[in-house]
Amino acid sequence: MADSGGEDGGPGLLVVVVDINPNQLLFARKPNSLSQLLNCVLCLINSHLMLEPRHRAALVAAHAAGCSFLFPSPEVKEEGKLLRQQDGQYEEFAVVEAVVRRRVAQVIAADEGGGHGRSNESLLAGAMAMALAHVNRQQAAAPAGSKVLARMLVLSASGDSAAQYMNYMNVFFTAQKLNIPVDVCMIGQDSGLLQQGSDITGGLYIKVSQLGELLQYLTWLFLPGPTVRKMLGAPPPVKVDYRAACFCHRQLVDVGYVCSVCLSIFCKFNPVCTTCHSVFKAPGLPPMKKKKMVEGGKK
Repeated sequence: MADSGGEDGGPGLLVVVVDINPNQLLFARKPNSLSQLLNCVLCLINSHLMLEPRHRAALVAAHAAGCSFLFPSPEVKEEGKLLRQQDGQYEEFAVVEAVVRRRVAQVIAADEGGGHGRSNESLLAGAMAMALAHVNRQQAAAPAGSKVLARMLVLSASGDSAAQYMNYMNVFFTAQKLNIPVDVCMIGQDSGLLQQGSDITGGLYIKVSQLGELLQYLTWLFLPGPTVRKMLGAPPPVKVDYRAACFCHRQLVDVGYVCSVCLSIFCKFNPVCTTCHSVFKAPGLPPMKKKKMVEGGKK
């Protein structure tokens, strides 16, 4: 399982997007869950870096006030100069852990100080967009003749956020165009939007019932690359819910009205599209069928 990059064994870039909002239902019920989640994520990143010297990793956090890069960070070089090997731990792994934990504490403190600490919704779509931008920069900076094989992993314990529907769709189709699979690991509950994105980009979608099982799933299914993953006994795929969210109430709908100009979706008829301001005629009553006349009288 040494190849966690791609089919041609090139350097692999793993970008992890993690939802660290402490006001999620999971973290609100179990205060130590955030620390346990970070331990599992750090173990995954260090394992990815250990498999191949050319491998790279990045960690992006989604929180209530915005999105932040946790790793790499400008503090990495400074931390590497000051940190010494402790308890036989490899220096690079110790630097990753120290920088990530410090950045998480700074982000959460900034959210609480700015009045965003009580919001239970995170800007997950924005963090995924930042991850794609980081992948694009790394691919542009790669030496001529080399190819960076990137993939994204999203970890979240919050459900769907229909208010970010368009942002999610933009991220999913951009990742599909760039051939970047988006893997999703939900903790405790499902997300229909992230399930759609995983299916669109050719990624893997898994729901973990208990946080104690997370590390096993990360190392079993998400640490190997797409090539090795095909040879593993992965859980069978579940049926994807492709319902769209309406633009008026941000609710998932089975049947709705679609603007013929900008393709916005509404759960009820609206004479003016709120997105592109196109004007439509109200649907009239269906035409009445005339009764056929027959010989000898009316029928």
